[in-house]
Amino acid sequence: MAAELDDDEINAEPTKAFFVDMLVRDIPLEQAILDLVDNCIDGAKRLAQAKQSSETPHEGCRVDITFNRDLFSIVDNCGGFDRETARSYAFRFGRPRGAVQTAHSIGQFGVGMKRALFKFGKHFIVRSATSNEEWAIEVDVSAWEQADKWTFPWVDFGDSPTISKANPGTDIVVTNLRSEVAFRFSTSIFENSIIGLIKSKHRQFISEGLQIFVNSKRIDATNIYLHVTDKMQPGRDVLRFEEPDQAPVDVNIIVGVGPSAPKDAGWYVICNGRVVLEADRRSVTGWGLLEDEANKTLIPTFHNQFARFRGIVSFDSEDSSRVPWNTTKTDVDQDSVVWVRTSQRMFEMMRPVIDFLNNLDKDIDEYTRDKSPLLDHVSKANSTRPEALDYKAEFIAPVRGSIIKGPRYIKIQYSKKLEDVEFLQDELGVGSAKAVGETTFDLIFKRHKE
Repeated sequence: MAAELDDDEINAEPTKAFFVDMLVRDIPLEQAILDLVDNCIDGAKRLAQAKQSSETPHEGCRVDITFNRDLFSIVDNCGGFDRETARSYAFRFGRPRGAVQTAHSIGQFGVGMKRALFKFGKHFIVRSATSNEEWAIEVDVSAWEQADKWTFPWVDFGDSPTISKANPGTDIVVTNLRSEVAFRFSTSIFENSIIGLIKSKHRQFISEGLQIFVNSKRIDATNIYLHVTDKMQPGRDVLRFEEPDQAPVDVNIIVGVGPSAPKDAGWYVICNGRVVLEADRRSVTGWGLLEDEANKTLIPTFHNQFARFRGIVSFDSEDSSRVPWNTTKTDVDQDSVVWVRTSQRMFEMMRPVIDFLNNLDKDIDEYTRDKSPLLDHVSKANSTRPEALDYKAEFIAPVRGSIIKGPRYIKIQYSKKLEDVEFLQDELGVGSAKAVGETTFDLIFKRHKE
């Protein structure tokens, strides 16, 4: 029963139904699934830290996600968590003081699992096993909302086909799905969306050996590639932010030129290995940056001529509250001092890459795409992954005129009346205005050359 109020007290306790409704309202369904995957990855991180593996630290760890119109399930073999952690911390709404944190974690805010469970449906079972113990809870949400206590009941662990003390991990099953959730879980569009998000958001962990399956389909990591030649090198800088009595934040910034792909161009922001922003082209990452006093453009807004720009900034800290992400891990915390100071350096490193891409665009415009020496040089470059760059360097690229590709060319442009051009097309037997210009040039040139 709820505690009785004194005459001079006003009841301000939230109802559970209202609390649950507000908790899940603003979280996208995709993000709720990503939050659960983040918890699995934190388990994999704990295992990697225990065995101090470096080359492929998450080798052998696996996450299986299954969803349809009837249920949602996620099971991993990433070590599980003990009964005391479940009792005192894991199911609290928010992270209590004193909770043990995983070093370099990505699930630090203490709301992801609970928010996802309530978001999906009205009934859930959570089982977890470590090498020493097993436990389980089962919650009927409708009945729980009517009860006074904010606690979840223990239930018998039972026979789990997926986890045990011999195979530690966590198994979550949600049923009695919300109607809108059941509909989306049944569509191939949603499945493809989840696969794409996990590919991009967790690319580092997948490349380090973690296996993730969605409806039995194994997910491969996406990769970012940068072009390297003897005359073109990516730029890299490292920063460290330290505060008294707080874990430092290490920052790695890389800028360069990659394959021409507008959907992949922009800034990638990574916090403790988790991609927060992907191919970001907003003002928050510098695009359209103006100098306030002079109203001078420092960085232009994104245009397809910058489709080769790649910028990667990685933040890493043992204390995940120190890296500059928001609580849903969908954006940066723009008020973070770490972000503000880092972004200034990002913009500085971005400018020479933009200058080069402007020059590349001019070269293509002058010589055409087929005959541009600069484009030919870029197109023949080798590709490298950002992870391979372990040295500080300024971005360098060839200047226009320094690359020779056969004879030099220049584009000739002029306008003539349509009927005159069409007349010459018929007389010369060619099929385009461009061919008219080239053929007439060749005829005049030959006459005068002879």
